Amino acid sequence: MNAIEVRNLRKYYDKGKVKAVDGISFDVPKGSRFGFLGPNGAGKTTTIRCLLGFLNTDAGDISILGERINPKKDVKIRNRIGYLPGELGIYKNMTANGLINYFAKLYDIEIDWKFVNEISERLKLDMNRKMGVLSKGNKQKVGVLSALMGKFDILIMDEPTSGLDPLNQTEFYRIVSERQKESKCTVFICSHVLSEVEKFCDRVAIIKKGKIAEIANVQDLKAKNLKHIELIFESANSMESFHYFLSSEFPEAIVKYNFDVQLEFLLPPEDARKILHEISEREWAGTPVKDFSIRHSTLENIFMQYYKDVNSQGGEIT
Repeated sequence: MNAIEVRNLRKYYDKGKVKAVDGISFDVPKGSRFGFLGPNGAGKTTTIRCLLGFLNTDAGDISILGERINPKKDVKIRNRIGYLPGELGIYKNMTANGLINYFAKLYDIEIDWKFVNEISERLKLDMNRKMGVLSKGNKQKVGVLSALMGKFDILIMDEPTSGLDPLNQTEFYRIVSERQKESKCTVFICSHVLSEVEKFCDRVAIIKKGKIAEIANVQDLKAKNLKHIELIFESANSMESFHYFLSSEFPEAIVKYNFDVQLEFLLPPEDARKILHEISEREWAGTPVKDFSIRHSTLENIFMQYYKDVNSQGGEIT
């Protein structure tokens, strides 16, 4: 059974001129950890807001926990979803304790204060300070608590570690893992920290300009996509000679690092097989390659492949 099913979802603005979400479909299996990836403006947050009924959709079907719903009307389904928005709107004069109580009334759930207090201690959050004096990171911790305060069937989190330091980012994913193990919930995460998604999620969707570019298991995606090749040469002249060959014969290559005698680049698997012969058999400015390694690409590099046209035009990739 799927926790979330989306079919042909569309959301347009400006009389259809801006296609924020343009006919996307995907499934999120129950109990899975699903990553939803894309740069700013790709349609991630719009999709979430449609799922939760915060926006009217222009077309498409949405099913939550096996039930086809109209999120705008079937608001009771939200009581089964813990939500952390990308931009957390909070009352400046309210404390974290007060906000959790307020949200509990909205959700009509009982709060496990033992759990809330335990998590606040692990995140080093003072629950009695007013929101107006909290740092961005501490406000984010309050948002994390509000999403985890109940034993929800689904957790939807938009940029959940935004503002958190590296230690608290690690602690956040540890807490969510423990919560999922206990409650068997489904986790749906939008994040620009791709290294975190790679470690945490078992399945991802990449959205580009309002359309789904790829849906796959993380390991399958890494195995079939770009290869990361690192070369070390005897001299800078050798490296420059190979670099010229690479750019002319393999224009699809994405150079990640180029300095002195070291060159790192990404290639599709079929091109990687072709270039292996050149690396092992040829000399460059009179000397062979000194050393090389080939490995599966990271999720970040795969993401860059889908968005290399945006990046080459100076766009922001987040």
